[in-house]
Amino acid sequence: MREPTDLDFNPERPDELWVVNRKDDSVTIISKPGAPDSQAIRLRDPAASHFMDRPPAIEFGHAGTFGVCGDSDNGGNYFMGPTLFSSDLDIFAEETPDGLGSHLDMLHSSPFCKGLAHERDNVYWVFNGHDLSIDRYNFAVDHGPGNDDHADGEIYRYVPGEVLGIDEAPSHIFYRAEDRHLYIADTGHKRLLKLHTASGRPGSGFDGSEPVVARHHVDGAKLTELVPPGTLETPSGIEVHEGIVYVTDHATSRFHAFDLEGQPVRTLDTGLPAGSLAGFTFGPDGKIYLVDLLSSRVYRIDPIL
Repeated sequence: MREPTDLDFNPERPDELWVVNRKDDSVTIISKPGAPDSQAIRLRDPAASHFMDRPPAIEFGHAGTFGVCGDSDNGGNYFMGPTLFSSDLDIFAEETPDGLGSHLDMLHSSPFCKGLAHERDNVYWVFNGHDLSIDRYNFAVDHGPGNDDHADGEIYRYVPGEVLGIDEAPSHIFYRAEDRHLYIADTGHKRLLKLHTASGRPGSGFDGSEPVVARHHVDGAKLTELVPPGTLETPSGIEVHEGIVYVTDHATSRFHAFDLEGQPVRTLDTGLPAGSLAGFTFGPDGKIYLVDLLSSRVYRIDPIL
């Protein structure tokens, strides 16, 4: 019972499905999911208790890398944020000399991370459950496995106080390059939002625990309510695929589909118990792959043609 929260296909080896588990801070890698010869291995980084502490999300990014974050306060000092790892299995989850595991980089201004999305290069967006904000991180050049030089990092904070996470389920986010919007499952407020990431202007700085190039608020960013409260009970997973916004509802175990203006398109009842659904992804085959938090299973939804 590892409590999987999210999953993503490795674009360099597209028959590999990577699943993050919040119960034991591990990754399960499933090869050829659904095939008769499918196999699975579980890997846990030697320093996962910090660099992958209760991960709510995973997303592959720049070639050979993936991002995660931790839904915790690091034992009370709030020194938490997103982490960059290598997807090279000769590097990932292997010990390094200084005891800092295999991580490639980490920045530390978003405790209780609830969701994560890749934008480009080594740039990620984070749902910050502590400051109730959306934070944009640029790792710039990673420091290599197991090192700790974060001085080239940049951190920008958007819309503080406007989003709300919950303990039971992740609040996933999705970056859509076509319109430069970040789509947000605002779980605690029972709604969907979209943030126009090209809007806003640099504002005041804020405190942090490590030297970086920039750590600033972004003032005046445009935040739009896409689906107001009343339709969804506990939105959790979110993806935009072929112009449709797909969302899982953790409370009802239903999938919802909306157009880009927030109008309902379709609903699917999975028949799973309440509290099952969290993250999901579209596979290379165009089918939906989803995790079941309660049973630690991965399911696939095949479209009816």
